Amino acid sequence: MRIPRALMDVILAHARSGYPYEVCGVLLGRNGAGDRRVDRVVPVVNREQDSPQVRYEIAPEDLVRVQRDGRDEGREILGYYHSHPDHPARPSETDRRIAAEGLSDGVVHVVVGVEGGKRAAPSAWVFRDRAAAFEPEPLDIE
Repeated sequence: MRIPRALMDVILAHARSGYPYEVCGVLLGRNGAGDRRVDRVVPVVNREQDSPQVRYEIAPEDLVRVQRDGRDEGREILGYYHSHPDHPARPSETDRRIAAEGLSDGVVHVVVGVEGGKRAAPSAWVFRDRAAAFEPEPLDIE
């Protein structure tokens, strides 16, 4: 997956500013033949009420709004991002379980590990329904 440096900076700043809670957002762009390119990042409010330090939830109405706006702009949802405060930048078992409950094959997930609200490191993953698991995705920050 390719993403411009300026958009990755938006994601990292969002992750740091939300610390010690998880933040989340949507990745929009174009999915060409073997070439995923993010060209818009949409931060959304984490609607998780019980445990926002370790979980996130994107409200259906937020997702519909982002999808509609993206479609109007000629973009599609390529995936999502969320942060892991004081945890590694890799999908958790909860992330895997939630992805497995939906139709998520080929969806990109950027996970940002945030240490102490300061240092933020991203990684990218693709969920595969057939294995009910995440696979690493190359992350090209341009």
